[in-house]
Amino acid sequence: MKKYKILLVDDNRHFLDAFEFMLTDVVNDFIGSIHKVNNGEECIKFLEQMPVDLVFMDLDMPGLNGIEATKRIVDKYRFIHIIAVSFHNDFQAIRDMVEAGARNYLIKEEINRDNLTRIFSSL
Repeated sequence: MKKYKILLVDDNRHFLDAFEFMLTDVVNDFIGSIHKVNNGEECIKFLEQMPVDLVFMDLDMPGLNGIEATKRIVDKYRFIHIIAVSFHNDFQAIRDMVEAGARNYLIKEEINRDNLTRIFSSL
């Protein structure tokens, strides 16, 4: 089983900590390492220094938002899987992230054991 290097990108520090806890609780067998940054700019800078396999990207962040960050990552690092993570559940938000290059879209209220297992099983 592959161990993934994961980057969590969200401007809400409490969400980052809670999401990291849930990932390690639910899919720990898939995790090699987890890193956290607070916005799109930090994400791009982080990726220049350390490669990862999987990015969980928030949509709304100050500065470089998740859509623009996803476009830049996909243009430069095609091998990275990006999973959008957002409270937005409207079609336009989902479409924007998928068109930007996200491979999946996870609504924050629907983060649970089954959905996380499904995402990691499909990688």
